[in-house]
Amino acid sequence: MSFPHFSQDLLRKEPSPGHYPGNLIYMPEILRYDDAMNDPGAAQDERPRLSIVIVSLGLDALLGACIASIGEHVRVPHEIIVVNNSPEELGYRGSVGIRCLENGRNLGFARAVNRGIRESRGDTILLLNPDARFTSDIVSPMLSFMDGRERAGIAGPQLVFPDGSLQNSVDVIPNLLTELLNKSLLKILFPKAYPSKRSGFTHLVQVPSIIGACMMIKRQVIDAIGLLDEGFFLYLEETDFCKRAADAGFEVWHLPQLTVTHHQGTSARRFDVARKMEYRRSMYRFFLKHRGIAQTALLGLFTLIKLGIELLGGVAASFLPPVRARLKKSASIALWHLAGAPAGWGLERALPPCRTIRRHGYTWFLPENEEIPPDAADPGRFMETALDTVLNRSKTTFVKSGTLQGREIFLKRYNFKGFLDTVKNLFRKSRARRAFEGALMLERCGIPTPPVIFACERRIMGVLAESYIATERVEALDLVRHVELHSYDTRLIMRVAGFVRRLHEMGFVPVDLKGENLLVGKDAIYLIDLDRLKRRRLSGVRIIAKNLSYLNASFVREIPLAERLFFLDEYAKGNPLFKGKKDKLARRIGRLTARRIKTRYT
Repeated sequence: MSFPHFSQDLLRKEPSPGHYPGNLIYMPEILRYDDAMNDPGAAQDERPRLSIVIVSLGLDALLGACIASIGEHVRVPHEIIVVNNSPEELGYRGSVGIRCLENGRNLGFARAVNRGIRESRGDTILLLNPDARFTSDIVSPMLSFMDGRERAGIAGPQLVFPDGSLQNSVDVIPNLLTELLNKSLLKILFPKAYPSKRSGFTHLVQVPSIIGACMMIKRQVIDAIGLLDEGFFLYLEETDFCKRAADAGFEVWHLPQLTVTHHQGTSARRFDVARKMEYRRSMYRFFLKHRGIAQTALLGLFTLIKLGIELLGGVAASFLPPVRARLKKSASIALWHLAGAPAGWGLERALPPCRTIRRHGYTWFLPENEEIPPDAADPGRFMETALDTVLNRSKTTFVKSGTLQGREIFLKRYNFKGFLDTVKNLFRKSRARRAFEGALMLERCGIPTPPVIFACERRIMGVLAESYIATERVEALDLVRHVELHSYDTRLIMRVAGFVRRLHEMGFVPVDLKGENLLVGKDAIYLIDLDRLKRRRLSGVRIIAKNLSYLNASFVREIPLAERLFFLDEYAKGNPLFKGKKDKLARRIGRLTARRIKTRYT
């Protein structure tokens, strides 16, 4: 399909040097990045039949038993990838047959799973909880079943408690009925429409969704719809994934003859109120994606009414300790709703720990493990005398590179834009502070950005006089320069599309998402220029189109239309927000791109 409105005519124009987004911010001859651009593909061992991905919150006996049961009962060639969401290392480094990926913090389930999948090599993926344990070889028959049904994309066994009693192994797709009425009653009255352990399955059965404690996924499913949605920190990510897979034509199966022991919920109980907040946040996200804004608003309204009834009904019995404890939980959830579901409440923290110090006439913003560098106590003088290499000079920023206490750094000074900008800065954070907080937010979510060393600002009677931010140098080229020097291929397009998709899924919308603000390294893509980074719950087509038009404008002359449409396909695949709207999205991006080219680069 052709989209002339996607600025196809601009492909024939010759670029005008100095007037389009092909100018360098970071010069390769200065930064010595040539080695980082080598092809990361290296000779690998024979691909395993199965990749088992386990997300852990640290080392405990259950994880050890889980891994031991894999060695005892899994008969097919496999690899084990343990993704650790704890700040404490697991100690599996160097263990035969186990690859351990240390996140250093809790990234949530979907982000950790996706990291494991990206590192996996098997044709089939098995997501396995660390509190699950095999008691027999169920993997071989699961694989045989998946191989025998072309459209089977996801399958799961029957989960059982250690005493052998059944757990819920399948789930329904949430709708207003399941959320506003008693879900257990619906499962009893309508077992076919709302399957559960009460359904008494004895044969293979196709179901709406399965529980992610033991979930087998064909790699073709991931290729078709993408990875798990990283906007879900915890809860409903596997339900969302199953629905997206079913919408794409794949089948989801429950295999009740095969069982795996599951110690359900041993870690989640420690965070009861925060867990419920996170569950509600995930449910609203699910509704926004799959049910639309009207049903989401109704769900929020009826949830508040339900909480109000619970609070009023429990007042009379509040003298009883158990009732009082339930009332406190309900009141906390109601307050969270009334406060607008703030991001910092729940299991995910909005910002990692950081420090603010006033010293040397500046206000310093420091990551938890950093101190004020003595050599840069006067950042203006340090920039002038100690750093030699100018990387970028513009009306709004001045960037130099050099060495600080043995580390190669970039130091950026934000310049004034004029009187109006000075007035605005009286009532808002400085650009350096906003960039600092943006870097910490990205780091907290596992999105690569150059590590920040410090940010600082100096104000005189509230008027911002100067502000700086220092980051470590990373081995990477900006995306525009990378394409100029090394061209591009399908793999690069897929990497960039996946990176931007992750940003948008987690709600991050870089206001200026142009090619120069993405740095391409050997193993990662980094986002820079974060002073105007915004975070939203879920961005719609208009916001996404405007954001993607910046990136499209960076390459409208260098990359043909077909490849840019391939980027859009990779970005949008499996996302229900774009179901039936991808053509509309492409046209909107095309119009915005043409406008940006006209106003900025001509």
